[in-house]
Amino acid sequence: MKKLLFALTAVLALAACQNKQDQVIADHGPEQTVTCDKSALMGSIVNFSVNLKGDISLSTLNVSLLFDETVVADTTIRTKTQGTYEGYLRVPFAKNVPDGTATLRVTSQNIQYGSTTEEIGVAVSRPDFDHLTLIAGDRQYRMSKTTKNIYETEEVLSGKVDAVIVTDAIDAAGRTITFGFSESLGINPAATGTIPFSSYKSTYAVSFNTFTWEGHPFSEILINGTEASVGANNTVSAEISIAKGDAITLSDAPFDVSEMDLDPDFFTEDGKFAAQSGLYKFTLFLDDRYFLVERMASPDKYADIQNGAIWMIGAAKHYGKPTAQSANWDTKTGPLCFAEVSPGIFQLTQEAGRQMSSLTELDVKIFHQHGWGNEFGSVASGTSFASVESNIITVNSSDGNIHLAAGRQLEKGGIYRFTVDISNGIDAAVLKFEKISHNEITVNGAGAELTSSDTYEAIPELTQNEAVTITGIKSIDSYWKDPDFFTADGKFAAVSGRYRVTIDMALKVVRAFRVKADGTNPNLEEGGLYLQGWGVAPCYIGDGQVGWPKNSIGGYQMAQVAPGVFQMTGLAVEEKDKTIGGRFRYDYISAKYFFQYGAGGETSMDVIITGTAADKITQVKEGVDKGNIFLQENLEKGATYRLTVDFSGVTVTGNSIDGKETVRFDKL
Repeated sequence: MKKLLFALTAVLALAACQNKQDQVIADHGPEQTVTCDKSALMGSIVNFSVNLKGDISLSTLNVSLLFDETVVADTTIRTKTQGTYEGYLRVPFAKNVPDGTATLRVTSQNIQYGSTTEEIGVAVSRPDFDHLTLIAGDRQYRMSKTTKNIYETEEVLSGKVDAVIVTDAIDAAGRTITFGFSESLGINPAATGTIPFSSYKSTYAVSFNTFTWEGHPFSEILINGTEASVGANNTVSAEISIAKGDAITLSDAPFDVSEMDLDPDFFTEDGKFAAQSGLYKFTLFLDDRYFLVERMASPDKYADIQNGAIWMIGAAKHYGKPTAQSANWDTKTGPLCFAEVSPGIFQLTQEAGRQMSSLTELDVKIFHQHGWGNEFGSVASGTSFASVESNIITVNSSDGNIHLAAGRQLEKGGIYRFTVDISNGIDAAVLKFEKISHNEITVNGAGAELTSSDTYEAIPELTQNEAVTITGIKSIDSYWKDPDFFTADGKFAAVSGRYRVTIDMALKVVRAFRVKADGTNPNLEEGGLYLQGWGVAPCYIGDGQVGWPKNSIGGYQMAQVAPGVFQMTGLAVEEKDKTIGGRFRYDYISAKYFFQYGAGGETSMDVIITGTAADKITQVKEGVDKGNIFLQENLEKGATYRLTVDFSGVTVTGNSIDGKETVRFDKL
């Protein structure tokens, strides 16, 4: 034990108690006996016990933990009586600090300012965790150790993931460390925000170093060289100055501008900027591969009519870009910017049935600014139109709202354009509304019809191994195409026949369904086999599992790739994974195929199961799931599997068979 005598100078004594000139300062401190933990883990605690005695009344006990000469934790205890005092100090989970010996400094003091100090070495080390946990909303991802201090998620992620990282239990008390994020601290246990992991080019694993607190990846998309900030709903945005005729570029994005559906108001077909030069906010919708463009007066301030912008606001789903706007007269998220294509000439182009989703109703208004204020259409509310050149719409003189004219409706798939001309002054504004074209989408020459706000359908005759050509969608090459119906080089993979081809412009997905001449679903003999159940999905598991449709009517139609042979191919993913092409749950499958579009003939009992992954599945022999194909061992996450059902060795009549089919399950 080391005893230190504190002889305070007169200056310090005066500062401590200026009006006690006769204060007595003891020449010795209390007698202390210290016991403490000789080792500790960062993030855990050091326990201590100090027994104090003395011939002078006690005052305080201070216990500090030092890394080198820096105090990293301390506590002070009032000691009115002699005896034993216990407590603990939390050992900080420090950044870039190697294992070593910390110092526990124990100082006791009596009422006459005599003190005793003892220093004890404590071996401090960083915990060697079994695993960490990445928590993103209601999802949790296990992070396994790859090398010392470095952990990585066992499954891949995509896009942007806002998360925190929680350590495994550090000690028997179950103490953990939660790493958050802030702009000033970065990844840090003291930060309370989520860590914005992101990579837009491909799927990725999140990694984290518990020594350096470095995490990866953090990818930033550049729009014309300007770093884009991350927004809601899988969007990024940047404000850039751009001149008419300039090209628009993307860096570190999962696709190129040439693969995007560009807004015809703001871009030419070859990707050049078509509006007037100026400052614009470009919001990139990553899911839709679309730029929403808005004119800015200055950074973070939307432009108004005085500096090159007018705006549309209206009823929900009566207007919008890239699809129908769900906001209903909402001045925060609703305003849609017109493009000033030449001085004083503004235009806004939309597709009926998709962006203007109602064909029989229209209720919108054109404003001078981004929100309430001056507006076109009525003298009382700002500026009336000098004239309206259209036989499709009318402008209500009382409030300026734009409606369809009596007896008129929009044509589904029609491309309509609003034009506002103020080249002769705001008070002489002219409004035009006209159909300028029709969205002609074809599949091998068969015209596609818009069947919902996001989906086109065509019913061509397709021949196996022939090229499939889809026209009218610039970015169609980047769409995910059902790999059982379409080959990677663009040919048709299923047997020849009549198919309903669907083009989902929201998901960027192309699928095919075998249909009969009357448009109905074929039975097994006619080329139809339908999969139902949990753990399988047409496009992605996420919220798109097939399940058990009401009255058993429905199911995923498997592709017939040869006479009597049907297949389904997809990635093995987690239950909530929304990766397109993730069609099998890696941890649970209970499904059955049907010989018609609904109840009737179904999976035979005691089927033969073969294939490279045959050991992963079995057939349920009894109970409510009798006959189901069941996953009995987890699949490898991220791996591709193929389910094949082969009837080629049996006799098929309608929706019944004579014999038993063979089931193959392969890891590709």
